[in-house]
Amino acid sequence: MPSLWLVDGSHAIFRAYHALPHLSTRTGVPTNAVYGFTTMLLKAIREGAPTHLAVAFDEEAKAARAAIYPAYKGTRGAAPEDLTPQFPLVRRVLEAMRVPAIGFSGWEADDVIATLARRARREGFQVVVVTGDKDLLQLVEPDSGVRCYDTMYEKWYGPAEVEEKWGVPPAQVADLLALMGDPIDNIPGVPGVGQKTAAALLKEFGSLEAVLARAGEIKKPKLRENVLAHADGVRLARKLVQLQDDLALDVALPALAREPLDEPKTRALFTELEFTRLVSDLPRPPPTPPAGRRSIARSRTQVEELVARARKAGRVGIATLTTRGEPLSDALLGFAVSLPPGEGADAESVYVPLGHSASAQAGGDGALFAPKPTLPPEEAMSALRPLLEDAAVLKDGHDLKADVIAWRRAGVTLRGLGIDARLGSYLLDPTGRDHDLALSARERIRCELPSLIELSERSGKGKKATPLAELALEELGACAGARVEGARRLAEALEQDLREAPALWTLYDELEKPLLVLLADLEITGIGLDVARLQRIGAEVGAQIDALLKEIWSIAGTEFLPASTQQLAEVLYTRLGLPVLKRGKTGPSTDQEVLEKLAEQHALPAKILEHRQLTKLKNTYLDALPAALGADGRLHTTFDQAVAATGRLSSINPNLQNIPIRTPIGAKIREAFVARAGCRLLSADYSQVELRVLAHISGDPVLRSSFEAKEDLHARTAGETFGVPPGEVTRQQRDIAKMINYGIAYGLSAFGLAQRLGLPGGEAQRIIDRYFARYAGVKAWLDDTIEAARREGMVTTLFGRRRFLPDIHSKNAAARNAAERTAVNTPIQGTAADLIKRAMLRVDRALREGGLRTKMLLQVHDELVLEAPLDEVQAAGAIVVAGMRGAADLAVPLEVDLGEGETWGAAH
Repeated sequence: MPSLWLVDGSHAIFRAYHALPHLSTRTGVPTNAVYGFTTMLLKAIREGAPTHLAVAFDEEAKAARAAIYPAYKGTRGAAPEDLTPQFPLVRRVLEAMRVPAIGFSGWEADDVIATLARRARREGFQVVVVTGDKDLLQLVEPDSGVRCYDTMYEKWYGPAEVEEKWGVPPAQVADLLALMGDPIDNIPGVPGVGQKTAAALLKEFGSLEAVLARAGEIKKPKLRENVLAHADGVRLARKLVQLQDDLALDVALPALAREPLDEPKTRALFTELEFTRLVSDLPRPPPTPPAGRRSIARSRTQVEELVARARKAGRVGIATLTTRGEPLSDALLGFAVSLPPGEGADAESVYVPLGHSASAQAGGDGALFAPKPTLPPEEAMSALRPLLEDAAVLKDGHDLKADVIAWRRAGVTLRGLGIDARLGSYLLDPTGRDHDLALSARERIRCELPSLIELSERSGKGKKATPLAELALEELGACAGARVEGARRLAEALEQDLREAPALWTLYDELEKPLLVLLADLEITGIGLDVARLQRIGAEVGAQIDALLKEIWSIAGTEFLPASTQQLAEVLYTRLGLPVLKRGKTGPSTDQEVLEKLAEQHALPAKILEHRQLTKLKNTYLDALPAALGADGRLHTTFDQAVAATGRLSSINPNLQNIPIRTPIGAKIREAFVARAGCRLLSADYSQVELRVLAHISGDPVLRSSFEAKEDLHARTAGETFGVPPGEVTRQQRDIAKMINYGIAYGLSAFGLAQRLGLPGGEAQRIIDRYFARYAGVKAWLDDTIEAARREGMVTTLFGRRRFLPDIHSKNAAARNAAERTAVNTPIQGTAADLIKRAMLRVDRALREGGLRTKMLLQVHDELVLEAPLDEVQAAGAIVVAGMRGAADLAVPLEVDLGEGETWGAAH
């Protein structure tokens, strides 16, 4: 049976707008409603597989009903300013997806849907109405003739579900709504009559007309009086809520047959709107890689010829393949080189196999007489070494750190690094996007590169996927060749972009590129872990969790699973009767923000938060770290330079930057990170670096003088703010001053301060006013920075790192305020990120020049962790402190706290 799905487009757009946080493109185009609508539509198509599909919209929708009742929807304001430009974008989405958009002047989308549903039922269609609007439930028919589907809550409505929710069958939904009225649409009803009362009246009297005709029989005096007094208004309301199902729509049902989307148009539009996930969900188009020849080097002669040609070219693209894409633990699989065009020849990419199976080299057929690899891996690597270690040959690529690590583990030092396209893309625009090779190539050089993962997963995903080493060599070589050629061309284009912004080029050439080599050293070196100690700590924390669970049960008066949001909600809101502060898709929220507020009223939420924190620490670190040890018994994290928009490094697999610093458990976990025998760990941490950056860039004389005099900044701020001598500052006043000092860097408002401290809003505002009166230079800098961000659309760090702010002019106040906070925060936090990176390079260079064996192991926020032989502890410590202090010449001194010990905890 054919199925017609009718989407209530107008309702869906408004619903998506209010359901999703503000989203926008890098150019400031708001997109949250478009994104929500599009995902809803794709989900409906994917799950329902309708044979016919249309989206209905309001068009001058008030006209018909306003003729009956001029006040209809008279209380509605204009659409939000950042929603209005999204309506035409939704139409463009529908056009690209080849989905008909239908409206009828003077009438609402509901009436269009009712008309099409009636026609479709006459012609034998099953009809599904995609909506969350209660008005459309009156269309529901038995035997799945017409059903409603709410995609947000994944709820289907047939007659039974309608009656369960509203207390009446679909045929009486309009009667129910007439009795209730609708303040949103300004439809009159009976005062004091809600859903339950309206349903009860209809059940008792049988119909709306019977209710009105026999209103004198209603038992409750006030209800009887209201129904009698408002009978005419109810009859009017009944006309307003009744759907018009006979509009003269010039639409034939065959024209609504679902067509495949226009893939190039949809891909281009989703890319323009920066719907990265939706682009990746589209069927991949045939690869259109850069032009050029592809070949495989199967003999030493061919590899040596490749090396000679590459050295002659002076600049090539490279890509190193490992068996699973994990260079810290994998074996080498192959090496691809892209040779640029020259002397009348086209570009060419050559793939050198290093770890393929014999069957793969023979074509993947596993033939009994398949030839053995013609070039052993050791011989191929030996032939490649002159190229890899030749600093005179520039080598461009994508994620060059992975190449450095893979070859370093094979005993080869990769030299002559050129442009890392991933870092280049990140520096040019670090906000809200993936710097994946295929995505960047699609956007910047307009080519579609093949995917190694998709090649592997043609046989199935997970365990069913074919390992790269077992893929047919010709096929894998062609894929790797296309990707390395794309990376070379992308790097070439991005270098041009970087050089056009001299500050960014300097950041790349003098900071990020040399840093990737140092980070490779850190990742390969790793850090020691005392597994037995970690297991003991894990047992202690496990016992704490068990004891806490019993305490939670005692407070709640019942046993339940705190990790179950449904069970927790039942205890909090039903058993204990705590107020519901926020709702989610599945019911009352139990998120951290809600629990923190509820903790002010009851002891249980605070215990739940403590249980969550301990459980997360145990699962994330105490249980997981031993399993993450490398073959050498050390822990090897991966540092990523191209994630955080501020320029901060991130740490993954495992994440060693999120271990709590100031909690007892965090300190215990750090005690399990240990130095080698005969060594000590050094911990060097910048002191109040972000505030020192603020003092420098704001020029505030009071803030600067405090640092120059080496005063207790927070005590001085408290004294200045509260008007008391520094010696009389209370602990609470100092804590408030500390919160303000750091909060300023994050755009702390009076409301935020009041929330954190439990103060009245007026008192919090007075505190901030007194702060700014004393630190007038800071206030002036904040105002100037936001104004400059409005002019430029971006902000920069002291060293030229930039961050675009597309929402700085947004009509959405929340989005605009967030952009203003980012404008203030980025120059401070981003400069601090640049400082620690500069310090890393200075320290590493000084250690090498001094011939020391001390090795840098970790960078965690503003802290460096090193491992020094006992006889180098003092000298290495002096080098580290000097290197960090000299990372920049600021107007106030950079101070460093240095510690040493057998464990990270002792050193920190």
